[in-house]
Amino acid sequence: MEEIRINTKVEQNDVSISELQQEIQILSQQVKRLIKAEGKLYKFQEELDVQLKEYKDLYQLNRKLSGPLDMAKICDLTVEYAIQNLNYERVIFLQLKHTGKYHVCAMNGFYDENEKNKLAELTIEEDAPFLAPLRTGSECLIYNAETEEQEQEYRKELHMDDFLVYPLGAYSHPPALLVVGNTAENAEFYRKISGSNGHLHSMGNFVGLISSSIENRISYQKMEESERKYRHLSEELEQRVREAVNELRQKDRILIIQGRQAVMGEMISNIAHQWRQPLNILGLLAQDMQLAKKQGDLSKEYVDTNVKKIMEVIQQMSKTIDDFRSYFKPDKEKVEFQAFEAVEKTISMLEGSFKASHILIEVQQTGDPVINGYPGEFIQVLLNILFNARDAFLARNVDDPKIRINLFAEGNKTVVTVTDNAGGIQEEIIDKIFEPYFTTKGPEQGTGVGLFMSKTIIEKNMVGSLTVRNIGGGAEFRIMV
Repeated sequence: MEEIRINTKVEQNDVSISELQQEIQILSQQVKRLIKAEGKLYKFQEELDVQLKEYKDLYQLNRKLSGPLDMAKICDLTVEYAIQNLNYERVIFLQLKHTGKYHVCAMNGFYDENEKNKLAELTIEEDAPFLAPLRTGSECLIYNAETEEQEQEYRKELHMDDFLVYPLGAYSHPPALLVVGNTAENAEFYRKISGSNGHLHSMGNFVGLISSSIENRISYQKMEESERKYRHLSEELEQRVREAVNELRQKDRILIIQGRQAVMGEMISNIAHQWRQPLNILGLLAQDMQLAKKQGDLSKEYVDTNVKKIMEVIQQMSKTIDDFRSYFKPDKEKVEFQAFEAVEKTISMLEGSFKASHILIEVQQTGDPVINGYPGEFIQVLLNILFNARDAFLARNVDDPKIRINLFAEGNKTVVTVTDNAGGIQEEIIDKIFEPYFTTKGPEQGTGVGLFMSKTIIEKNMVGSLTVRNIGGGAEFRIMV
């Protein structure tokens, strides 16, 4: 009997060791998967950091380009940025003169004195054959080791072996050209000339900004075209931001699936949405100025008022990048502000847009309720709600569009309700409108993050609540903080 017990015990130990080995193997596989997933997350984080740095650099460049700069200053800033931030060996800026030829107005990079002297005398006919694709809509010309050997003459004249040529300005004969590239002997030390989407997208953001600045300069000289510089800037930057949002949103979903960096996805989407609306406002203010000019109402007082509104919007945009990094930091300072002042400022920013759409906004205030929170973010929430109401009015052709905003205190809380008469929200989707990326609009009209981020701002950052319901032929958004 004793021998039987011993054998049974040995068999039990063998089974335990086998089970333990299986568990160890399973855990080992899980650890490997986690390490692999974390590696992917770090890679995406690095890509996001690179893109955020690029946007911040472009924002700083945009600030330098703001105002009535002369063409020489634009040239200098352009070539300096291409060398320092984009890491090309050589950069040339050519401007189209009244002679019908492009002349070198600025250069930067690694040149010897002999090359500088030759480039200073370089001219290119505006109808030169190798520029023909630019006149038919091509965004750029690419010459590198992968292209056929052609236009050897211009390789020698430009003193580059691999280079990109970008038109600056949306014209069949652009007012300027930007050439960036490298020589064969130094190409390995600098940014390669490539036709990849990522490479061209990065350059496209930069070129788009410079193109807008040049066109703004032209518009500044021709006051009868003053509305065009703001509209073009708005459209150009909005398109770039839309493309960036589409790319970053895919990365966000992967991060959420992995269970990491979910907040980062929210922040990336928010910065894009925060920029889109101020840019639309700038475009609408520019259109309003055009209309006033045509009607002969372009007085000094009117211009001063619109310029003040424009500067307020620009200041709001200028804070976006810095606010973005500290968006969810717990040490961000809260302040007490009057709810009515925030509503009044929001309506002032929307005045041109809503007036053009014949939308009436009524404000009713009971007492003088205050909010302890972040005024800029609270205004952003109001903008999201009011823009959604405007879109609903336009989509449904409402005859007498009206928005009513009520402000009052409820206990120790402040309540702001925004009610419209646009027909309300369909019952089957009313519970989904605060979900991320949910939208009933087309891809060209919205990304579906506005109300999601509004709810995040009110409920996470300001410890309040944001709800919606249908009431009296319209929708009512209720903010309580």
